[in-house]
Amino acid sequence: IPKYRAMYLDALGGNEISSFNRDHAFRELIRNMKSVEESDYEVPKSLDQIMRGYQKKGFLWLKTLSHNGFGGILADDMGLGKTLQVIAFLLSEVQEAGKSDNRRCLIVCPASLVYNWKNEIERFAPELSVVMVTGQAAERAALIAGSTNRDILITSYDLLRRDLTHYEKLLFYCEVVDEAQF
Repeated sequence: IPKYRAMYLDALGGNEISSFNRDHAFRELIRNMKSVEESDYEVPKSLDQIMRGYQKKGFLWLKTLSHNGFGGILADDMGLGKTLQVIAFLLSEVQEAGKSDNRRCLIVCPASLVYNWKNEIERFAPELSVVMVTGQAAERAALIAGSTNRDILITSYDLLRRDLTHYEKLLFYCEVVDEAQF
């Protein structure tokens, strides 16, 4: 059974399932997912005083999902700081990772937001390495090929479609899809 069905199975309890063994891994996953706010993940020190309580909850949610091998969605009203929550997550992942661990990230967004992402990362986490995948086709190909396992590549939906073959050989630790309806 896929891991993402664990919460559903747990909610069923023993009533609908006659034989169901909740092993240690299953119980640990359920505990982790139910106790997001009690987790041991820490907001990066540089952002702790900046982030509001609900933003810290979003950060903890992302950390919990990642730790348990899931992707996730941050969905709330405009202007409540989803970008900051993602930046805090990316910063914490880079800070916690070993030097050889892949933490390459791809952020895909509408063209109108590409430079906003760059500016926000530089403002809140200047220690992160940002690569703007913009410009002519040859320039973009070189930027993608030259990226390291610590870079955050930012591109638009249109440029991603054009450059897809250049991305196929890269492994990304995290992919952020901003304004996913696009």
